[in-house]
Amino acid sequence: MTTRPSPPPEGQRITAALKRTKLSARRAAELAGISDARWRQITSGYQMVSGNPIPVRDAPAETVARMALVADVTPEELEEDDRPDAAGELRQLLADASRSQRGVLEADDPRLRILDAALETLTREQQVEFLRQELEERERGGRKAPRAPEERRRA
Repeated sequence: MTTRPSPPPEGQRITAALKRTKLSARRAAELAGISDARWRQITSGYQMVSGNPIPVRDAPAETVARMALVADVTPEELEEDDRPDAAGELRQLLADASRSQRGVLEADDPRLRILDAALETLTREQQVEFLRQELEERERGGRKAPRAPEERRRA
């Protein structure tokens, strides 16, 4: 039996970062728009073919960037892992997200300044969690998630 290759540096980093987010790999893959099998292949550095581990090299930069976004990995960290291509893609995703969020309100709308000021008070982790929740709400068509019965009683 062939030895399994070592995970690539970006795969190791994404796996470690994902543990801090407390998201499952399956949910993270869903948010990144890939299958959980593909997520595992990229983070582990191999795929099984006929019972043999086959190395997965140079996953597409755009895919790694989406994975990094979900796992809260920075472009600088991807550069440290020798993935400047994915770092550039991640910067573009972050810039696009920022533009689309700002595009909802006019530049001189005071609500935008209030929103910016409020976001600045949050830690990076809180900002990421807020954005994850917003993405999930948009996936549900803008509907709020049903609250658990004990939360309804307290509300």
